[in-house]
Amino acid sequence: MTNEMNNVAGVDQEFPAKETKRKETRTVISAKAQTILNFLRNCKPYEADSIRVMVGYALGKGDVERIDATDILSVNRFLNHGLTKDEATSADRIVQHRQTSVQKLLESVKEFVNIDQFFRVSVALMKISSDSNAVESVRQH
Repeated sequence: MTNEMNNVAGVDQEFPAKETKRKETRTVISAKAQTILNFLRNCKPYEADSIRVMVGYALGKGDVERIDATDILSVNRFLNHGLTKDEATSADRIVQHRQTSVQKLLESVKEFVNIDQFFRVSVALMKISSDSNAVESVRQH
């Protein structure tokens, strides 16, 4: 009879009340952060830094010579990435490799700048990619 009373009261002895489980929620990142993360995952080594430097340069008013040395180093790392030892023996081949990298970088940068800024960046990258000191440094190392 106690079962009948418990059933009437809404308590079922055979099936005790379920414990309510707290859902552990993962932190959801915003759509903006997800877009940035996807973009960064698709970047090649040193590319994101190079894009940052060149977009910053496009928005500024200074000359190429005024870009911070560490930022120029970031761009040079991107331009030199993937250069093989065979290619690094000739200054012409080094410049050719660097200019191919410039084209890839310009494709990425164009999404972030207007046409005037794009022209400014392309001139700067041509100067950076053909810098004789940078090319000689690559050849020596």
